[in-house]
Amino acid sequence: MRVQNECFGCNLRQAQEAAHIAGADSACIWKISREVCRIYADADPHWTPAYMTTLAHRVAQNMTGKRDIFLELKRQYNQMALELYPRLKKFVGTGGEALERAIRVAIAGNIIDLGVYSEIGIDEIVRQVEEEHEWEIFDFMDFRQEIERSRKIVYVGDNAGEVVFDRVFLEEITDGREIVFLVKSGPISNDALLDDAREAGVDVFAEVRTTGQAEIGFIPEYAPSQVHGFWREADLIISKGQGNFETLSSRIENIYFLLKAKCIPVARELGVTQGALVLKKGVLSHPGSGK
Repeated sequence: MRVQNECFGCNLRQAQEAAHIAGADSACIWKISREVCRIYADADPHWTPAYMTTLAHRVAQNMTGKRDIFLELKRQYNQMALELYPRLKKFVGTGGEALERAIRVAIAGNIIDLGVYSEIGIDEIVRQVEEEHEWEIFDFMDFRQEIERSRKIVYVGDNAGEVVFDRVFLEEITDGREIVFLVKSGPISNDALLDDAREAGVDVFAEVRTTGQAEIGFIPEYAPSQVHGFWREADLIISKGQGNFETLSSRIENIYFLLKAKCIPVARELGVTQGALVLKKGVLSHPGSGK
């Protein structure tokens, strides 16, 4: 996915909000804003939105001198999600197709994104889980077949807090399967790190590995050699969230995208309304396709 016009203002806002969270004063936030604008003056239309976002967050990190700006908020959302865990499990186990309900839980966790929503309340998260929102893209039948036939799965994780919701989903698909769960190797925005995945209990159901990148999204070619191996051998890849969609949407591997279309550019790219729930086959994904 290529960067779009709305990304300029959105990412400048994200840099400013990150600086505010880091405790920067107005003079520092002004300097950060000017630096982001200076970098964006040479923006390339072939950039991904994720790369543009990464640049903005790096400016905030460097100029505030705070490497993990969102550390305290990530801990907060991990704990909030863990408190919800019994309720999430109960929702999956009561009525309907358990796999479909687990997918709904995973997507509901995708609202824990401090780059898009600056404040997320527990009531809003519960509402997202329990209300019967319509899917605008729901390639569920194909996805279920892919799950059934797959022995090796790579799950590209997204945000802290959200990883607890991912755990609920992983518990539904882990039986007899080798699952590798990818998290960032260093802090960027509120993306999940190793400690977040372990705190959420994801490591009980999957092998947690780092991407080798501290950037929004994921570029397999930049990953460590062992991750390359997992990626090549995977029968199925599950990409969670907008940032990963932005960097992986044109790839030919057997990828399914699981996300909430939170911003206008991503919704436009997908051909859905803003806020839509999406389970979408990748470019060449289809039942029995392999990679």
